[in-house]
Amino acid sequence: MMKKESTSSNNLQQVISFLLGASVASVLLFFILSANRGDRYIANSSWSSTSTKSAQEILSSSSDIIQATDHAKTPLPKKPKGDETKFSTKESERNETSYSPSKESEATDRSSPLKEPEKNETKSSPKEFERNETKLSTTNETKYSDNLEDLLRKAATKEKNIIMTSVNEAWAAPDSLLGLFLESFHSGEDTEHFLNNLIMITLDPKAFERCKAMHPFCYMLKGANFAGEKVYMTSDYFDLVWTKVKLQQRILQLGYNFLFTDVDIMWFRNPFERFAPDADISTSCDFFFGDENSPWNFPNTGFLYVKSNPKNIELFKYWHESRDKFPPNHEQWVFNQIKFDVVNRMQLKIQFLSTTYNMGFCNSTKDFDKLYTMHANCCVGIGAKMHDLRMLLDDWNRYKTITKEERKKGPVSWRVPGICMH
Repeated sequence: MMKKESTSSNNLQQVISFLLGASVASVLLFFILSANRGDRYIANSSWSSTSTKSAQEILSSSSDIIQATDHAKTPLPKKPKGDETKFSTKESERNETSYSPSKESEATDRSSPLKEPEKNETKSSPKEFERNETKLSTTNETKYSDNLEDLLRKAATKEKNIIMTSVNEAWAAPDSLLGLFLESFHSGEDTEHFLNNLIMITLDPKAFERCKAMHPFCYMLKGANFAGEKVYMTSDYFDLVWTKVKLQQRILQLGYNFLFTDVDIMWFRNPFERFAPDADISTSCDFFFGDENSPWNFPNTGFLYVKSNPKNIELFKYWHESRDKFPPNHEQWVFNQIKFDVVNRMQLKIQFLSTTYNMGFCNSTKDFDKLYTMHANCCVGIGAKMHDLRMLLDDWNRYKTITKEERKKGPVSWRVPGICMH
C-alpha cells in the first residue's frame, strides 16, 4: 500500500516538472519571436530606408531633429519701440553672411542681370544685396527710356521747382491711395494747378502703366520692382526709401528744386506759402515742439522741400553714406541721427514745419481753418490709411460749403476717431 502511494506521488511530480519546463520554454520562445518582429518594424520604419539602422545612426538622426526643433523655436526679433512693426523674416536673411540668389530675385527686379553663382563663384555679400537700388535692369533700360531730364524740363516752374511722389502697384491700384492723393489736389484751395508740376516716380511696370493712364508725367525707376505693399520697417521698405534718396540727389544735381510728398499726404492749401525763404530745407514733422529752427523736433521726410545748391547735394551724399552707420534703418531715422551735424557742422538751415499747418495723424490741431496738408503717418496698412483719409476728404468737402461767418464761430474739425486718427 505504501509502495503504491509513493509511485503515485513520483508520477505527479514528473507531470508538474514537465508542465513547468514547457511553460519556461514557451515564454522564452515568445520573447525571441517578439524581438525578431521588432527588428522587422524598425527595418520598415522612417528611421531606416532599406535596412535596420545602427544605434549610432538612430541617435544621429534624433540629434538632427532636435537641432531643427530648436532652430524653429528661435524667437523672432523683438518688437521695436514706438509704432514700428516687427522686422520681417527677410530682414534676418539680409544679415546672414550669404543669401540665396533665388530669394534676391523675389525682393528685387526679376529681370535683374544677376545670375545664380556657379559652383566656383563667390556669392554676393549682404551689402551688395542691400544696395540693389543702385543696380540697373538691362530689360528696363531697353523698355523704359531714361526721360527724367525731359520730364523735369516739362514739369518745372520758372523757379525750377518740381513736385514728386512715388507709387508702386499697390498704391496706384484703382480705389487706392493714388486716387485719394489726386482727388485732394482737385478739392483743395488753390492746389489743382500743382498737378502740372507733379512727376510720379513709379516703382514697378504695372504702376507705370497705371500712371500713364492718369497723368502726363510718369517716370519708371529703372532697376526697381517694389510692386506689393511695403510694410513699415521691413527690408523691402528700407530698399524703397533709400532708392528715393538716391533719385532725389540726382534731381538736385540736375539743378532742380524738389518738393517730395508721400502719396498718403492730402493737399488742402498751397504749402509753398509756409516755406521760409532763407531755408535750405523745409521738412514736415511727426512731433513739433514750437520752434521751426530747432533740430530737437522730430522730422518726417515724407514731405520735404529741398533747394538745389552745393551744400544740399553734399548733404544727400552724406545722408546716404550714413546708412551704413545706423543699420538697418530707414532714411528718416538716419536723418534724425545726423540732423545736429547737418545744422552745426554743414551750416545748413533746416525749417521744421509746424504741425499746426502741416499736420499728420501723429499730431494735429484738428482745425480745418489752418490745415495745409495732412499726412497719414503713425498709421500702418493701406486699408487703415484709406479709411481715415477718405473720411477726412469727405469732411473737407462739407467744410467748404460752410460760410465764412459760420467758420468764425469756432474751429471746424473732422470726425474722430478713425482707425488711426484720434
